Amino acid sequence: MSRPDNHGAQRVGRISDLSPVERLAVQYLREWNSTPADQSRLTACLSTGLGQTRGRNTLDVLNDLMEIGAHYGRRPLMRHGRSCDCLGADEAVFACLVESAASAEYEDATMLAALIVRPDMARNFVGLAAEFGMALSALLRTQIPTPNIAQMQPAVVH
Repeated sequence: MSRPDNHGAQRVGRISDLSPVERLAVQYLREWNSTPADQSRLTACLSTGLGQTRGRNTLDVLNDLMEIGAHYGRRPLMRHGRSCDCLGADEAVFACLVESAASAEYEDATMLAALIVRPDMARNFVGLAAEFGMALSALLRTQIPTPNIAQMQPAVVH
């Protein structure tokens, strides 16, 4: 029995269940892989919130993460649409990886990275994820408007 090609898109939660850094990581992952207009909005948001140089560096780090994922990924990274509130399995792993790496939880981050890329590339992936996560934390501290999905309130469980 074979798995469907999109099993990494399997819904495992909602964006609103994530921490602010995780929400931004997923939103920016989606925008990076979306339309040119979304990519322009991502570039503008990073430049406005972090300054031209750091914003460009952060975008370069995200580009490097996606390039390593494309070349050394265990399979293609699946994601939901930009405005979808669903959280896919791959997105959840990516979000947790970014936050773990930025929080210096390197063993956990390396284990998560090995779910996305080959094990021999996991440490490189974690280093970039840490840099990306720290930039997202800095962006959140600037208090600039972020994408609507990142401002959603956490879900209430019965």
